[in-house]
Amino acid sequence: MIYKIENKKIQVMLKNEVIELPIKLKNKINENFENMKKTGANIWNGEVLCASECNIKDDKVEMICKKSDYAHYLYGERIGCPKGYECKNLSAGCLLETIDEYYIVGEKIEIEQTIIREAREELNIDLNDKKSILYNKISYIYVSEDNEQPGVQLLSKAKTKMTAEEVRKYFESYYKYLKENNLEGEFRELHFLKKENGIEELKELKNPKRNYLIPLLKIDMKGK
Repeated sequence: MIYKIENKKIQVMLKNEVIELPIKLKNKINENFENMKKTGANIWNGEVLCASECNIKDDKVEMICKKSDYAHYLYGERIGCPKGYECKNLSAGCLLETIDEYYIVGEKIEIEQTIIREAREELNIDLNDKKSILYNKISYIYVSEDNEQPGVQLLSKAKTKMTAEEVRKYFESYYKYLKENNLEGEFRELHFLKKENGIEELKELKNPKRNYLIPLLKIDMKGK
């Protein structure tokens, strides 16, 4: 489910608590992790944070994070944990729109800084640059169902002063720079979806898509 949270205060609380799991589930998680290691997976079982609660109120969003481990996360992602024992990760992203009304879709905690860093690393676009960005603000939150990842996704909405064609040429130049310098980019290709037909065009893309994309476009188009 996706919610509009523009102008709400965001509070993320880290509890020094480990998520308690039933013994039977713990054994399955550990067995799965050991089996993955036996097949040659280069993994180690470090600590991770899980968004155990997410409460959306009239004036704020409250998120409570507890501790678990990577074995728990992997089991939930690949096999699935019973409801109430999921290890939901907390992540951030940005819905970017051009000035001529195209959505930009790419494939892929101080939350605001995470969003800004990701946009800079993946697109080489500075969301703090007032010369090229009309606005940028955290506007949406996606809370997943069951074991889907990411579990909780905070989404900023930004609008650039560039047109879709200008962004396309800009990204092609940036991608060429990455290749020439043996650097790895997050996106191999960008898709430009005309805002008025964004959902239909998104459905036509053959590559796998995050489950939050269609509801995100739907709620954003209502507010245009």
